[in-house]
Amino acid sequence: MTRPTLMQTVLVLSCASVVEVVGCGDTRMYILDPGHIDTDSIEAPTCFDGAVVELARYSSRCGRMSAKSLTGVVGEGVEFDGAATSTLESPCGGDMSPAIDVSIESSSLLFDFSNVLGAGRFPEDEFDGYVFDIALMPDHSLLLAASVNKTLSTLALQDDDVYFDRDRIEVNFEGIHYDQDAFLKIDLLFARVSPVSPKVSNE
Repeated sequence: MTRPTLMQTVLVLSCASVVEVVGCGDTRMYILDPGHIDTDSIEAPTCFDGAVVELARYSSRCGRMSAKSLTGVVGEGVEFDGAATSTLESPCGGDMSPAIDVSIESSSLLFDFSNVLGAGRFPEDEFDGYVFDIALMPDHSLLLAASVNKTLSTLALQDDDVYFDRDRIEVNFEGIHYDQDAFLKIDLLFARVSPVSPKVSNE
């Protein structure tokens, strides 16, 4: 699967240097594109309620998305309940998706496995998981950071299992075992930024 374009440039910022601007908690990695984003313009985090999110399952084994996708609107409650996510067939066929409750909050993405029918395991491959395409409104912020909350999560995902762009999140569950006690929280940082002003040549 093609990695997000912003993954091409990784800018590590000291948490202490930006905490007064955006507040970063335990998140120390910001995926930015210094050539297009003015990092001095980062404003306080803002919510993105009302954004339309499309959820699909992707597998690198056959290189395609699930035939079906789900659409939800960010707000209060569970955007994609287990009854809906269980209808997402594996793109390569052969198995159905577990009944995961997926909630999107202003600063986190939650995967709750408490309603799955039993224990299971995602197929082993380079990528087998879920893709979120976020249709942000003009007044919404851009996604600047995404990291696994290892304090609250019970699944053994690492930060490099989460790929993101300004309006897209990919979560790789490849080979992950789950049961009804499984839970995953991904911390998100949305903030308003401005593009870099073009430099005027004096030549």
